[in-house]
Amino acid sequence: MNAYQKFNQLAGQVTNEIMQQLEQGQVLWQKPWSSYGLPKNYGSGRPYGGFNAFYLNYVTARCHYTAPYFVTFKQAQALGGRVRKGEQGTPIVYWKIYDGKQITHPKDQEVGHREKEGKKCVPFFWTVFNIDQVEGVDFRLPEIPERSGQQLIEACQDVVDGFPSPRPRILHGGAAAWYAPATDTVQLPEPGRFHSSASYYATLFHELIHATGHATRLNRFTREAAPARFGDEAYSKEELIAEMGASFLCAYTGIREAVFQNTVAYLQGWISCLREDKTLLLYAGTRAFKAASYLLALNAEAERLPTSELTRAAQV
Repeated sequence: MNAYQKFNQLAGQVTNEIMQQLEQGQVLWQKPWSSYGLPKNYGSGRPYGGFNAFYLNYVTARCHYTAPYFVTFKQAQALGGRVRKGEQGTPIVYWKIYDGKQITHPKDQEVGHREKEGKKCVPFFWTVFNIDQVEGVDFRLPEIPERSGQQLIEACQDVVDGFPSPRPRILHGGAAAWYAPATDTVQLPEPGRFHSSASYYATLFHELIHATGHATRLNRFTREAAPARFGDEAYSKEELIAEMGASFLCAYTGIREAVFQNTVAYLQGWISCLREDKTLLLYAGTRAFKAASYLLALNAEAERLPTSELTRAAQV
C-alpha cells in the first residue's frame, strides 16, 4: 500500500466516524475546545496543526481523556514510561514537500505528484497516544487560564483589530452575515441582534476566515468557487474551512460555549457532502488552520495539502 492509498484509508476511516457523529447531532468542528487549548505534543510542547488539531481534540473528548496531550510510542519510552498494554493509538498525517532531486528511491517515485516547480508533497503517518494511555511517567499539566466577561470581549476584539493589512471592510446592518470577495466586505447584523457577545464574535470570525481567501491574501477563490449552493464541491470546501477556522479562533480567544445551532437540514447536508468526498475533512482542516494562522499573523507550520495532491489521492 503506497502513501496515497494509506491517506485514502485514513480519510475514509475518519470521515465514516464523523458521519456517525453527525447522525447523532454532534459536529466535530464545532465541539468546544479543551480548557487546555489546542492538542499538543507533550514532549515538544508544540501544538498540532491542520486537521490533526481538530481530530485529536475530538478523540480527547470522545475518550474522556484528561487533557489533549499526546506522545509517540518512542517518546513515551524516552520519558521513562510505556504505553499501556492493549491501548490503541490515533493516526495523524503530515505532508512533506520534496524537490524532485530529493526523491531517489523507486518506491518514493510511486507516491508523489510532481508540481510545476518540480516539487511534490508526500503524506507521512504517525501514531500518537494520549498521556492517559501511558504509564510510568509523572505528567505535569500547565495551569488552565480562563477568560470571562470583558476579558473575553477584549481578546476577541484584539483578533479582529489584528487582522493583517490590507483588512476587509466590516459593515453592520440587515439580518444576515456574509462575505463578498468582489468588494472585500464583511457584513453582519448589529451586535445587539446576537444573543451573546460570544455568538457575535464567532460569526464575525467565520466571515473573517472567508476573507483570508481573497486574492490579496491566501488566494483560495477561483471562478469556479464563486457563488454556489450548499452541497456543491467548491462551496462545501470553503464553508467547512470557515467553520473550522472560526472554531480555532474561538479556542484561541477563550470562547467555550456552543454558539451555533445545528438543524436537521444542516447536519444532513454535511453528511451528504462527506459521503461524496472522503478527503473533505482533511482538506478543510489543513486550510482552516492556515487561514486562522494568517489572521493571527502566526508562522504556522501546518501540514501542507495542495489541491492537486487531494485530487490524486482521491483517484488512487
